[in-house]
Amino acid sequence: MAERLAEHGGIGPGFHLLRHALSVVILAHHCRVAVLGGTSPAQVALEGTAAGAATAIGHSKVLGGFLQPGVFALVGMFFALSGFLIAGSALRSGKVGPFLANRCFRIVPALTVEVTLSALVLGPFFTTLPLKQYFSDPMLLQYFGNIVGHVALELPGVFQHNPWPSVVNVNLWTLPPEFWCYLIMLALMVGGVLATPVRFTLAVAGLAVVALGLGLYDPVRFTVRHDNTHFTTWYIVLMFFFGVAMYLNARRVPVSVPLFLACGAGYYVLMLADLLGAVSGILLTYCMVYIGMQSFAWFDRWVKKDLSYGIYLYGFPLTQAVVALLLPQLGDLPKEVSFAVIFPLVLVLTGSFASLSWDYIEKPALRLRHLWVRKPRHQAAIA
Repeated sequence: MAERLAEHGGIGPGFHLLRHALSVVILAHHCRVAVLGGTSPAQVALEGTAAGAATAIGHSKVLGGFLQPGVFALVGMFFALSGFLIAGSALRSGKVGPFLANRCFRIVPALTVEVTLSALVLGPFFTTLPLKQYFSDPMLLQYFGNIVGHVALELPGVFQHNPWPSVVNVNLWTLPPEFWCYLIMLALMVGGVLATPVRFTLAVAGLAVVALGLGLYDPVRFTVRHDNTHFTTWYIVLMFFFGVAMYLNARRVPVSVPLFLACGAGYYVLMLADLLGAVSGILLTYCMVYIGMQSFAWFDRWVKKDLSYGIYLYGFPLTQAVVALLLPQLGDLPKEVSFAVIFPLVLVLTGSFASLSWDYIEKPALRLRHLWVRKPRHQAAIA
């Protein structure tokens, strides 16, 4: 794997396609459930946590059990992919300041704009409340907490009559575990652990063994599944560090078709049976990395922007908006037909917003990272 990375400037050539593919599949999955229906607000409230509220699709019967491993893999692969890429970024920067600046400028500006647009544009348009009541409701102010990882999924009176009621942006439930991953990475960098791959790998392996042991001791209490479609929060954080460990051990990991097929089959069987969760996560991480090591030049020529984060941010609010506007107009058509009509429109709208986000928010914000990277004195004098 290290040879493949070296051939492509230290970055896996297939990750550009992989993160877009995962984003679009998640968008399609959410759109399908948004049309067919999720849970009631009462069921969501019973979950008691932001992650629980976000997993409304787990209570829907729109997918057969044989597809569940694939649905679980979506967010799990995203976190493992993030860990792999961020490990490379952390080692290249080498310092806490540049690493923190990279993460902040990559995440916060676009997130701030999306949350603000949802609260001040989308919300007032779709709320069933009088605007005075909407803007005075404490729930509106709480929604801005999403910018700092305090997740709130609802706005006052918004999308209450949608098949998947009340939820404005279900994807934001992943913000807290993502921020935890960054904080732990900072601690590892400060402690010098990240610079010693053997120590780091042993630590991650130890955590995996503990998770495996607890799962064998009490499979119900310590399952890696939060519900029928999502891993638990602690487990996706662990998968992030599976990705980090895979990057740190790149020179020891072969890029092998038989190994990829064996890992994919092993993951599918273990996840379908809900057995050996820690092992299934490692197998899934290898599958992710294998795809990332492949070259998809045709896709790179076709999609030159990184639209994946914009799809993540805007996909669900736009899905709910299109469903609210269009689904009543489709009348008594079968829900599957309604989905076939709605999803292409959602995909085009989401891709357009993601493109604008990249051009006018994300890309300009990323340029500001260099303000936090100190140049050597001789370079500064030349500049």
